[in-house]
Amino acid sequence: MIEEQSVHQRIDLSTFQRSKIEGQCNGDSYFTEETEDYFVCLVADGLGSGQAAHDASTRAVQVVEEHHDKGVETLMQMCNDALSQSRGAVLTLFKVHFKEKVLEYCGIGNIRLVIGLPSGKLVHAIPKSGFLSGKPTKFDVRRIEYPEGSMFIAYSDGVDLSSPDKRNVMRARSPKIAASYLKQKCMETVDDMTCVIGKLT
Repeated sequence: MIEEQSVHQRIDLSTFQRSKIEGQCNGDSYFTEETEDYFVCLVADGLGSGQAAHDASTRAVQVVEEHHDKGVETLMQMCNDALSQSRGAVLTLFKVHFKEKVLEYCGIGNIRLVIGLPSGKLVHAIPKSGFLSGKPTKFDVRRIEYPEGSMFIAYSDGVDLSSPDKRNVMRARSPKIAASYLKQKCMETVDDMTCVIGKLT
């Protein structure tokens, strides 16, 4: 298992990954970056498993790593282009704009994003079905208000969360505590898994 925790200027972040078979390549990849103006996060899952899946998901990561200053829709299109002649990947990409206190997101496939607002309300970002492989695709970018104290969790399909699990994550005092809870829930995985948990401080 790979686990990281970091506190940026505005986002408190915890992540963990586990491969389907210990020691084998994980087909999931993720990327996070915080600037003065925004925080960006991508979680991608290459179709299938093993090296070919990993190669596909890392193509998307490389795009966002190099061009994260661009808009969400542009980045999605660039990821799609980069995945041409690959196995393909599903992914969710979102940006938190600090000044506007708005989160923009777009998803293709079964990478889940759940946002917990300070009011206790849970917002499920609904992805579009399918996957990216270079074929022409229309992207639905949505925006929600994201006030301070909100939390998010983005995770691949190797993580199976019930509604009570999601509520417990959002009630946690910090992403680190939430990650500890989730690791116990996901001890027996049947797939590659990636989980990114953050809180706007």
